[in-house]
Amino acid sequence: MSDIQNEMLQLGVYALVVRGQGQDLLMGKNVKDYVEISGLENLLHHFIADLDVAFTYIYDNDIASYLNALEEKFSIDLSSLQENMEQNIEGMLETDSDDIMIYYLVITKTLEHFRQHIFDINGWSWIERNLKQKKKTLTKKIKKELNSLDEEGNQDLSLLYNLIFTNYLAKIYKDKDILDKSQKLIEESIQNLIQNLE
Repeated sequence: MSDIQNEMLQLGVYALVVRGQGQDLLMGKNVKDYVEISGLENLLHHFIADLDVAFTYIYDNDIASYLNALEEKFSIDLSSLQENMEQNIEGMLETDSDDIMIYYLVITKTLEHFRQHIFDINGWSWIERNLKQKKKTLTKKIKKELNSLDEEGNQDLSLLYNLIFTNYLAKIYKDKDILDKSQKLIEESIQNLIQNLE
């Protein structure tokens, strides 16, 4: 794997997705929830390398171009992030934060938004499909129940966040093994969730 300019990227991505290092353990939103997916870290390296390319704009303090580069690469809307990020960075510059703190903020904000956005689109539609198979619909009530399970730290929902994100990356980087494995794990998690609703 080629050297990346910014080692913070790997730290940031790992902090939100991987439990430990060199073990291919996908972490849930909660650190205590994890599942093994072989090849996970290799897949993430492709993602980190692409983030690294876009990150060149951050060194020039050009947040708009950074977000545009990511939007083009990943076909995801990040426009709502720009203002928030600019304000955060401005605040950090006023308090004389060093570059590393700023880079870390950009990385975590990007990733959190990324995961949430992908979950909002793919996660809910996946849950909806599974409910339909059981002749149910995704009502506001069910969504509310699932959100409260999330707040209670439900393990399946905790894992689902990063599973859906991983599945999305596997599609982009055409990693069939991880695509199949993550799909199977997503289905299992959703089945468990739906049982919790009954």
